[in-house]
Amino acid sequence: MMNKKTLLLGLLLITNLQIYCQEANWPQYLGPHRNAIADGAEIASSWEKGIPQKLWSVPLGSGYGGASVYGDEVFVLDREKGNADILRCFDLNSGTEKWSYRYEAPGELPYPGSRAVPTVDENYVWSIGPHGDFYCIDRKSHKPVWNFNLKESYDAQLSQWGYSQSPILYKDFIIAAPHGNKAGVIALEKSTGKIAWESHPLTGHSYHVSPTPASFGGIDQVIMISPYDRKDSSRTQEVVAFDVRSGKELWKYEGLRSFSTIAPAVVVDEYRLFLTDCSYNDNYGPVSILLDIQKTGEHFSVQEVFKTEAAGCKMHPGIYYEGHFYLNSTGKPQQMQCLDSEGNLSWQSDSIPGFDLGGMIMVNDLIINQNGRNGDIHLIQPSPEGYIELGRASYFMAQKNQAWAPMAYSQGKLLVRDLEQLVCVDLTKLQN
Repeated sequence: MMNKKTLLLGLLLITNLQIYCQEANWPQYLGPHRNAIADGAEIASSWEKGIPQKLWSVPLGSGYGGASVYGDEVFVLDREKGNADILRCFDLNSGTEKWSYRYEAPGELPYPGSRAVPTVDENYVWSIGPHGDFYCIDRKSHKPVWNFNLKESYDAQLSQWGYSQSPILYKDFIIAAPHGNKAGVIALEKSTGKIAWESHPLTGHSYHVSPTPASFGGIDQVIMISPYDRKDSSRTQEVVAFDVRSGKELWKYEGLRSFSTIAPAVVVDEYRLFLTDCSYNDNYGPVSILLDIQKTGEHFSVQEVFKTEAAGCKMHPGIYYEGHFYLNSTGKPQQMQCLDSEGNLSWQSDSIPGFDLGGMIMVNDLIINQNGRNGDIHLIQPSPEGYIELGRASYFMAQKNQAWAPMAYSQGKLLVRDLEQLVCVDLTKLQN
C-alpha cells in the first residue's frame, strides 16, 4: 500500500512535470507568460565557435504570422494570397507537415498574408485570420469545432491592414478583441464558442494590437489598447482593463496618445505595466511609458512612473530584465535601446545596423534579436552598460525581406520566419 511519503513524492513529481510541460511549450503569442521570455531553458551562451544548427525549413506564403508550439507540434496560420487562410501543423523535430485546415477567406490587404499567432492547448487551436475569421480547430480531428467572423458579428470596421490579433486563453475562456460597435473585447467558452461576456465598445478605432492578460490588485484582467483616429475626433485613445471574469471595466489610462498601436502592453510585476509605441502625438515619434496601478477598496488608481520620448517600438513589446527595458527603437535612429526603470536611456546600439521592425525574445537570460530587414538573428547579453553581442547568424536569402513576425522557442529550438519560409534552428548545438 502506498504510504503518505510516497504519495507526496508522486504528487510533487506530477506537479513538477505539469510545470515543465507548460514551460516547455510556447502555446501563444509571446510565449507561456505573454512576455517573450522562456523560463528554465539552457542554450549555447556564445556563438563564437559556430552558429546554431539549422534543423529544417518549410516554405510559407507571404505574411507575418508567427509560430506557436505545443508538445512536438508547431502551428502557423498561413495564407493563400487572395483566397484562403490555412492553419498548418508541422512536426517540431523534422518540419514534416502533419496536417492542415484551409478555409475560404477571399480578398487581400496591403502587406498581404497572415498576421497573428495561433493559441494552443492540449485539445484545440484558436486563430484569427486577417479578415476577422475566428476559428477553433480540434487537434485530433483537424476540423472546426466552431467559427465566426469578428467583423461581421460585432459590426467592426476592418482596418487598413486587417486583423493582426492573437487571442488569450484564460482557464475555460478564449478572449479576443473584435473592436466593433457592439463590443470591444469578448470572452467565449473555449470549447463551444458560447459568449461568456462582452465589454462595452472601445473609444478608439480598430488597429493591430493584441490584448494582454494581467493581475493587478488581486483581480485577473485583460488589457486592451485602443488608438485615436486622426481623421475622426470622436475616436479617442485609451488603455483600458476589464475584469476577465465579467468584462466589467476596472481602470483606464489616456496618456499614450497613439494613432496606430501595434505593440501590446507588458506586465512588469504585480503593480507595473509598460507601454511602448512609435506613433505618438500626431507623428511617428517614439514613446515609452511605465504605469503604476494600485487598488484601494473597490477602485483602481493609475499613475505614470515615467514617460519618455527617447525610446519607443512600433511593432513589438519590450523585454524587462533586472530593472531595465530592452526594445528595438523604430524612431530615429532605429537601434536597439535600453531604458532603466526610471525612464532614462542607458544606451542605444549606434555602432551596428538597426533592427528595423524585428522582434526579440529572451532565453537563458540572453536576448535573441531578429533584424527585420534581412532576417539575421543576433545573440545579445543584456546589460545596462552597453550593447554586447555574442554572435549573429543568417538563415534567409530573400532579396526583399520583412522579417517582422514574432519568434517562438521550445525545447531548445528557435522558430523564426521571413516572407518566404519558416526556419527551425537548434540553439543548443552549434555548426561551423
